[in-house]
Amino acid sequence: MSGSGADLGGHRRRHLAGTACTLLMGALATAAFMPPFMPAASAQEFSGAPIATDRAGNGTGDAGPAFDPARAGLAHAGQGAAPLVGPGNVPEPFDINQTRTRRPNPAASAALAMQAPVAETHVGPASAAPAAPALDAAPSVGQGAPGTGASTPATSTPATSTPSLSTPPAPALGSGTPESAPAVAGTPAPAPGVSVAIADLLANHAVRFAARAGEQQALASFYGARANQPLFTAGTGVSPIGIAALAAFAGAAAEGLNPADYAIPPLAAHPSDADLADYELRIAATALLYARHAQTGRFDPARISKDVDPTLTPPDPLETLSLLATSPNPAVAFASFAPQYDEYRLLKAQLAHLQSQAQARAVHAAIPPGPSVRPGDRDARVPLLRSRLGLARTAEESLYDPALVEAVRQFQAGSGQKADGIVGRGTLAALNAGQGDRVADIIANMERWRWLPHKVAPVYVMVNIPEFMVRVVVNEQTVHETRVVVGKPENQTPIMSEDLQYAVFNPAWNVPPGIIKNEMLPKLQADPYALDRQGIDVVRNGRIIDPGSVDWRRGSQGYSFRQAPGERNALGQMKFMFPNKHSVYLHDTPSRSLFSRDYRAFSHGCVRVFEPLKFAEVLFDLGLPGDNWPQQRIAKLIGGNEKYLTLKQRFPVHLVYFTTYVDAGGKLVSREDLYGIDAATKAALGLDGQRRFADRGGLAPAR
Repeated sequence: MSGSGADLGGHRRRHLAGTACTLLMGALATAAFMPPFMPAASAQEFSGAPIATDRAGNGTGDAGPAFDPARAGLAHAGQGAAPLVGPGNVPEPFDINQTRTRRPNPAASAALAMQAPVAETHVGPASAAPAAPALDAAPSVGQGAPGTGASTPATSTPATSTPSLSTPPAPALGSGTPESAPAVAGTPAPAPGVSVAIADLLANHAVRFAARAGEQQALASFYGARANQPLFTAGTGVSPIGIAALAAFAGAAAEGLNPADYAIPPLAAHPSDADLADYELRIAATALLYARHAQTGRFDPARISKDVDPTLTPPDPLETLSLLATSPNPAVAFASFAPQYDEYRLLKAQLAHLQSQAQARAVHAAIPPGPSVRPGDRDARVPLLRSRLGLARTAEESLYDPALVEAVRQFQAGSGQKADGIVGRGTLAALNAGQGDRVADIIANMERWRWLPHKVAPVYVMVNIPEFMVRVVVNEQTVHETRVVVGKPENQTPIMSEDLQYAVFNPAWNVPPGIIKNEMLPKLQADPYALDRQGIDVVRNGRIIDPGSVDWRRGSQGYSFRQAPGERNALGQMKFMFPNKHSVYLHDTPSRSLFSRDYRAFSHGCVRVFEPLKFAEVLFDLGLPGDNWPQQRIAKLIGGNEKYLTLKQRFPVHLVYFTTYVDAGGKLVSREDLYGIDAATKAALGLDGQRRFADRGGLAPAR
């Protein structure tokens, strides 16, 4: 978004200067407590592999090219992947020279160390608090941030295709904080009675602070190793680390979380030892809750459906407490629990921008579904279109006239749609999503970023289901992207992550039981030779049998169905395997005409890939480094019997579901909620208007 970065920065400075809580910001800025905030980051620090239709954005990593830009179709290093070629065009060869090395993760290493109690830092009176620094960006490696592999800090790269977005500002520290802020501790040693009270609470009342047994045990182990000395309180007030924790809880909205889930009753003005022990454990337990919510989300995704099956990577509670105790910058430690993918950071910046705008909740009447509206058509929904796009009424209200067509084209171009002026289901979804609560859209999608593995793999493949796109990402830079066909709403592509292990050429298709029952059996009952004409054999006890000899009215139990390799095979010429319980994979297809459509949800759950030879070349350059597998060599494997090629280096395939994201031009884009997962996420989070407290016993099941 050209110019938007400056707008966000200006607003951030005005916002912090006008609303920052003097006490908390003064403590946060104290040099003895933590290092000063880091300088403003360049826009490249928040670029990467944005889910984009036309091209991918810049990435991050060490200096030096990660791949050959000319052969990958880029104008220069740092630019997004080349525009997609049309179906039937011959793709150019791909070459990747090397992948960038990953730095060790000092934050994770520090988390393994169990330290003695942290000496209290004396903080002076808050009457002359310094001016609040501008929170412009996440710190880079070497300035307290987690190392690469847990996060993806950027180096300077060309800005040609980088969204011009700065890190979103943190909410004012006064917002969401208790009415009476706790005093900053000024006594170096806690009273012995506090330690005794902590030990008693953990031994007899741990369930008051943490509902999960693992977190209760972590609290007991952590404080036991410290001789029950407090960490978040000191003397008769709050320690600097405690202040950082309270600031993180109060600023949870910046991460798409709800500060109310981390509210702690204020400390009494003259607390007893029991009061201090209770307050200490409340902060500690809430820190564990915050870390878990920020890293893996606020509800179990599997409750949405059996096809929502991500592999969550929650933080270890004992390591979380140790990290907070040993980190030189607790604020950075809290920030490390959020997803470290660049696309998440871009959404976070958009969230901050929308939350600061009065139009964040501007509402227009929803445009009902119906047939596509083409230029020159008459349709009862045209007046709603005019209102939605800000055009004046005309004498012929139902006519889709040239002025409205041009307004629709501009909207389509700005929202990542094909700018053809045809108002179809995708454009309607974007129009209706744009008119509603965009803040809720962003928060729901930020939540789903938490479902990915927390550690960012150096190389991964990502399929965004609602976008119908697949990308290959190296060090958070897209090196290849192409169109895909995904599962129909009744045969959904699952949300999951598994490692890519091998490829199969000339694959046979063993028909899944669900397709046999729902589609093939009715055909066989009507015509026993219907599948035979499609080249599908009926197999029983390892032998091909005559389908006309079977009474299919009795069902298909005991029979299997197999389509031999060949031109008609449903899997095409190759498939890419990441073994999983859903039996889905990436594969070629003989139905290549479907790739020219905007809406591409036509499969039974597997993902069909456009230009599979090009895709295979990219994967083999990464998974078989140095073996030299250009498209010409790969093509020689096609034909004849099945052939297997196993990767030497495995990397994950993420099947994800993002309906709202930031494209390569820095624009917030919306896609149709194909499977209803976005709506279910909003319902589970209470974004549908019903307040629910996450993970506190009041979260209603998603429907």
